[in-house]
Amino acid sequence: MNNYTTIIDKLERFIKKYYTNELLKGVILFFAIGLLYFLVTVFLEWALWLGPIARTILFWTFIAVEVALFARFIIYPLTKLFKLSKGITYEQASGIIGQHFTEVNDKLLNVLQLKQSNDSSELLLASIDQKAEELQPIQFNFAVNFKENSKYLKYLAIPVLILLAIWISGSSSLFSDSYERVVNYQQAYEPPAPFQFFVVNEDLDAEENEDFTIEVRTSGKIIPQETTINYNGETYFMKSVSAGVFQYTFNQINQPTTFFLAANEVNSVPYNINVTKVPTLLSFKMNMNYPNYTGRRDEVLQGTGSATIPEGTTITWDLATQSTSEVSMILRDTTQAFTVEENKFSLQKRIFNNFNYEISTSNAQLQNYENLAYSLRVVKDQYPELVLKSETDSIDNQTLYFFGSASDDYGLSKLELVYFPSEDEASATKLPIEISRTTYDDFVYAFPDTLTLPKGVAYDFYFQVFDNDRINGAKRVKSQVFNFRKLTDKEVEQQQFEEQKETISGMNKSLEKLKDREKELEEINQLQKEKEKLNFNDKKKLEEFLKRQQQQEQLMQQFSKKMKDNLQEFQQDNPEKDPVKEKLEERFQQNEEQLKKNEELLKELQKVQDKINKEELTEKLEK
Repeated sequence: MNNYTTIIDKLERFIKKYYTNELLKGVILFFAIGLLYFLVTVFLEWALWLGPIARTILFWTFIAVEVALFARFIIYPLTKLFKLSKGITYEQASGIIGQHFTEVNDKLLNVLQLKQSNDSSELLLASIDQKAEELQPIQFNFAVNFKENSKYLKYLAIPVLILLAIWISGSSSLFSDSYERVVNYQQAYEPPAPFQFFVVNEDLDAEENEDFTIEVRTSGKIIPQETTINYNGETYFMKSVSAGVFQYTFNQINQPTTFFLAANEVNSVPYNINVTKVPTLLSFKMNMNYPNYTGRRDEVLQGTGSATIPEGTTITWDLATQSTSEVSMILRDTTQAFTVEENKFSLQKRIFNNFNYEISTSNAQLQNYENLAYSLRVVKDQYPELVLKSETDSIDNQTLYFFGSASDDYGLSKLELVYFPSEDEASATKLPIEISRTTYDDFVYAFPDTLTLPKGVAYDFYFQVFDNDRINGAKRVKSQVFNFRKLTDKEVEQQQFEEQKETISGMNKSLEKLKDREKELEEINQLQKEKEKLNFNDKKKLEEFLKRQQQQEQLMQQFSKKMKDNLQEFQQDNPEKDPVKEKLEERFQQNEEQLKKNEELLKELQKVQDKINKEELTEKLEK
């Protein structure tokens, strides 16, 4: 009977697989029919906008249908599978197997019927065992095919595709709203308005004391012509930009504000505008500490960060702020933070070159909110200036006179004379010259003055002036290089002889001109004797003669004086008495006296030349 027992085991496994297949089919059908009915329920609510009673019936009907579907397709096969209720019999199972396996036909059913008979003869038992042995190779489980359930997936695909279409179309909110109303069936809902408000702004975060504009669009069956905004208990009309688009600007908003929109008796939900505190500069001061040597008084600049300053100025920035946690100075390649104490920020720097910078303010919400650009123009300490004019003593050619002026933008420190033997600058000597420490001063200097320089030795010398620059060190400016050589005694004597020779030559030329004047004078004298009365041309000729004679007299006086001075200078260099020199000096004295008489006579002639008579004129001319 072992073959019969094996057949029974195979039947049990078949029945278990059979109900597992029924459970799988039930799950597919439960979700397919349940989802489809769920969509139908939500669609009815969306289309009809039912009242509380209708939504109550719709909800519980949905629950009942879903419970029934669950019981039929899930609970029922489970109870059969776990034998909580009576399932198919061996005879029913053999019939299902016989339909699948043609070779089985009624053999399996005959085995079961023979076993159930009351006859227990050995012949019957042998017949049962023989038939069971024939059925043993057949796998009854193959009569159940799980893949056949795939044909039911098309029913599940219908609600899934509907849900996917709703999600792609962007109408999922309508679906969820209808679902919410069905679930909350006892709550009363107002039918939707013919349009809706949508605030276009990405966020409603405004900056303190700044204008903030909101833009609103409407969407629905109708487009309102006017829209109002309500806040702080007041109502304002919004500006219509285009069809269904409106704008409103809050001027310098400084506190959080709640508002709602209204049009055609339709109100929007409340909206909140958050106000972000902005970092603000209340005051801006620059304390200017100028270098002491410039002589400028320290000062304070307010309201600006740009200025023109001397090189080396120390600046302290003092800033008073509001809602500010950090202030930075942004440079081209770095950033420096201000020190803070009770909303007052400060920073100190010494400036040597042109300086471009930005002041940036920040707080926890806004970083680098305000960037203010400034520039400092630095005026470098200029080189001093030296203007020099030189003259040679007309009497003493061995003395050079210098008339100079020195100036500097902030002040002078010293003036020096530097002299040295030519081509030996290494042995130069510096001689200070007194000068004031102001920005401008004049000076006069005679070279070599009290300096004891050896005769016959060539010297080079120049002047140099220094400013009072404390930043870069005193700067100097040199004059041109002058040359000087003190003549030897022999050279001085030779120079005096040359001057005497030149003077004598000049006097000889003047004496020749005097002879010409004598001839001209004779002509004038003869003319006035021949004429009873001088006409205009005669008088003009006389006038011209007197002018030329006066010029000649002055020239003779100059030659006489120069010769006399030359003789006196020579007498100083050669103190020995010389009779010839004494006679020359006496002669020069007499000549000067005669020249003075002639000069007085010429002046007298000029005064009375139009008034004197012929006799007087003749007498004066002869004299």
